[in-house]
Amino acid sequence: MFVIESAIAKAADELGIPAYMIQQKNLIKTGDEFPYGQIAVSEANECWDKTIGLYNIDKIKKEIESFNAQNKLSKKAMALMPICFGISYTKTLMNQARALVHVYTDGSVGVSTGAVEMGQGVNTKILQVAARAFSLDPEKIKIFTTNTFRIANTSPSAASATADLNGKATLMACTEILKRLKQLAADEFATNTDAVDIRDGYVWVNNQITELSWDKLAFTAHAKRINLSEHAHYITPGIHFDLTKEKGHPFAYHTYGTAIITVTLDCLRGIYEIDSVKLVHDCGSSMNKIIDMGQIEGGVVQGIGWMTMEEIIYNKEGRLLTNALSTYKVPDIYSVPKEISIHFLETEKDNLGIFRSKAVGEPPLMYGIAAFFALRNAVMAFNPKARPAFDAPMTPEKVLMNLYPGHQEKNKPPSTKGEDKIHI
Repeated sequence: MFVIESAIAKAADELGIPAYMIQQKNLIKTGDEFPYGQIAVSEANECWDKTIGLYNIDKIKKEIESFNAQNKLSKKAMALMPICFGISYTKTLMNQARALVHVYTDGSVGVSTGAVEMGQGVNTKILQVAARAFSLDPEKIKIFTTNTFRIANTSPSAASATADLNGKATLMACTEILKRLKQLAADEFATNTDAVDIRDGYVWVNNQITELSWDKLAFTAHAKRINLSEHAHYITPGIHFDLTKEKGHPFAYHTYGTAIITVTLDCLRGIYEIDSVKLVHDCGSSMNKIIDMGQIEGGVVQGIGWMTMEEIIYNKEGRLLTNALSTYKVPDIYSVPKEISIHFLETEKDNLGIFRSKAVGEPPLMYGIAAFFALRNAVMAFNPKARPAFDAPMTPEKVLMNLYPGHQEKNKPPSTKGEDKIHI
């Protein structure tokens, strides 16, 4: 993504136009074919148009131009970053998951999956799946810790696909148990299963609530020796990829979005601040907006760190010098932009995500690429002849050297031999 954005920026430099003009003309549309053969179902233009309108890009441009005209040693700039991110493991065999669901005689529910909870909220989403499938209060659902004694041969919790894969497996298991309980209820009320519904903790018949509660139904099922457990296996349908031809349909779906990042650059010292990140992200039909918001905010900050400070430096002998957090800088709370505005582009289109939601783990990381190009634009606003190299991360040291390129050779220190030097 960074490489192709660099190509776009280079073309924009040569043509004397803003990079976002080239970006917009090349947004993928529904029906377009990806290089690997998959046909796009795109929300790219919808995200772009919503971002431009919602955040009033013309006003942002005018504010930047006004600020720059009034300030000689401080410059503002912006950059846009549209994203298109395929969701699935490109190694097809890894797109599988299992879930084990138990309904206990007191009506409580236990769920085991192969998903590893590491703060991303996947267990909360799986709990939501079970609660929604059984139409129960979430308090009755217990998510057990991941354990290969219960769920074997798990795929990694990665690729932004964990909630989709394990959530779908959970839904399958719940659905099978629900079928048995509906049959039991139909027998109890001498009706057919089409007339039976289970919602809000009670059995409903012909859309009328009955006195038979979920808890009583679970106990009755056990008394009648009906299986209240189910192990389900889910595989993502329709995906395939031929490694020899590099063609196929490797992704379940794609997620889209657009971000505008603005920066303020101190042109005397080379230091800068990320003023704002304003974005529209395609979440499908979000299952949990609070979790998704947290994932987007975290991804944005990680992406900005990746593009501005996480520099890997080796000495001439190839020894890694940035081998600790004292030398390899990662973003902290002080690196967070002053403003992060997030708007969900919610759609009801069918996709292979759980309950039509879309993955939100990795894609927001890519919004951070705009921070690099915003800083590059700020350098060129100060020094129109400057053409900073496409060399991430854009550290303050690199910014300063690009602001005053003619001073690098003039002020070059005498060479030293036999010493490892690193300047932070």
